[in-house]
This record gives sequence, structure tokens and C-alpha cells, in this order.
Amino acid sequence: MKKNVLALLSILFLFSCGNNDSVFKKNRNMEFNCENDFKVHFKESTTITNSDSTTTISVSVKSKNLNEEYIMQQVRAASGVKYATKDGKFIFWEHQGEFSFGTEDSTYCLCE
Repeated sequence: MKKNVLALLSILFLFSCGNNDSVFKKNRNMEFNCENDFKVHFKESTTITNSDSTTTISVSVKSKNLNEEYIMQQVRAASGVKYATKDGKFIFWEHQGEFSFGTEDSTYCLCE
């Protein structure tokens, strides 16, 4: 009888792990006051379910001449972690504790 109860509990546990309603969420927010009077807000939101995962990365930039939010994705970097807009025009890059925002040709601001 004891073995049957343990077997039943094991089966119920396995079926409960396969429930598609299981959700894990992770959020990461960082704010920077950068040179040239830029304010940068980095937000990464990840949602993981049993069958899928999605990550949304947004970088909001405010300065005297710029007030935009950019949706980005992680892209290949020689070192550090680099994010870029889908068209590749704007980048946000972290390397050895320094953060920068701009384009491939021009850095708009450095943040520490």
C-alpha cells in the first residue's frame, strides 16, 4: 500500500511539472546619469514558460535633443555585451563596467 501511494504521488508530481501554466519572470533595470547630460534607462524583461521564453530589452534615452525608447536585441560583440536595434542603427554596449550608447560610428554618451 505504501509503495502504491508513493508511486501515485510521483506520477502526480511529474504531471504537475508539465503544466503549461508555469511561468517564471525576471526583470532587470539599470539607470545611468551619463556624460553630455544623457539619462539612460536599460530594462530587460524575461518570461519563461514550460514551452517558450521571451526576452524584451528596451533602452530609454533622454537628453536635451533626444527623448526616445529603443527596442533592442542582444547581438554579437568581440567583448562585453552589446545590444542593437533591429535595423542596427543604435547600440547599447557594456564593456568592463562602462556603458555606452550611440551608433556604430558615433558614441553619444559614456556611462559608468
